[in-house]
Amino acid sequence: MSKRDVATANDIIYRNVRGRAPPVIAMTPSSLVIVTDRGSLKAYRVDETPTRGPSLQLVQAFDMTDAHGRLIDKVSDLAGRFPVTEGAGAHRGPASIAERAQLATEMDRRIQRELADQITKIVLQNGKDGWSFAAPAEIHTAIVNLLPAAVRQRIVEHVKSDLVKVEAARLISHFRSLRQM
Repeated sequence: MSKRDVATANDIIYRNVRGRAPPVIAMTPSSLVIVTDRGSLKAYRVDETPTRGPSLQLVQAFDMTDAHGRLIDKVSDLAGRFPVTEGAGAHRGPASIAERAQLATEMDRRIQRELADQITKIVLQNGKDGWSFAAPAEIHTAIVNLLPAAVRQRIVEHVKSDLVKVEAARLISHFRSLRQM
């Protein structure tokens, strides 16, 4: 077994009644690590070094300008917004909250779709074996569900945490599949 053969929650581990150590089934090593948040994505290639273990090399970094900023700054047509009425009287106050919520939900859906598309391109170009994925818990499941089945099935490890701003050298410690045994 190599240093990166570890068991994860997805692996099957059998327990022996007589107290012997259970056999560990090796997981597919990650050839790629992808970390994302709502507005950016980083992809790292995993390079195996015999003396120091795995190291990460940045393959691609991607920032989405639509994910940053306030909603009011993105909607330029202030005159076309629907005002809230106070009964049968004149229109007073800000635009409808329901309209803003729908627009924010649609923007989140589009951002997640774009992130899933970028991940698919990166995995198809760079991912030889399995790959590891980290995203904040709020968007992790949505992005994974938007990935094509062929890409989704190759995920070796899921980490529900925002690791985009973590430097590459420290990123390894967040993935069990990359730690030295």
